[in-house]
Amino acid sequence: PDTLRHEVAAATSRLGIPPERLTVHDFDVRTFPEHRQEILELLIALWNEWQPDVVFQPSLHDIHQDHQTVAAEGLRAFKRTTILGYEIPWNNLDFSYQAYFSLEKAHIERKASALAEYASQQHRRYANPEYIWNLARTHGINVNREYAEVFQVYRLIA
Repeated sequence: PDTLRHEVAAATSRLGIPPERLTVHDFDVRTFPEHRQEILELLIALWNEWQPDVVFQPSLHDIHQDHQTVAAEGLRAFKRTTILGYEIPWNNLDFSYQAYFSLEKAHIERKASALAEYASQQHRRYANPEYIWNLARTHGINVNREYAEVFQVYRLIA
């Protein structure tokens, strides 16, 4: 029952995020729309505690119901800061490539390593490390870089 909780802890550790900076809440998968208000209140509490400079969240065009809920409530909770929507290609039927961030080889290695920590998801085709590398290469080619990652810009505060 705690598989994803353990996997996200291992993955974020690979990214260099200290355990005390990780918060995991116990909502059942595919039920987030039923908990919109509670999710909004949790996100507002995070805003008040952390006051982040940038928030990365799912795109509003993500078709997964849980991702849609987090995206919509994230816009409400973090409306006073920069908000970037990330791409999940297999869930996004529409995605605007508005912001490109150049990446180094070490960034992709770390990302692939973190995603490998999700053992319960390795049967999915998108969990293949080559997919991660090829997506970063494709985005990089679009902006004359070796590797890049793309985001939708919902709010940019400079």
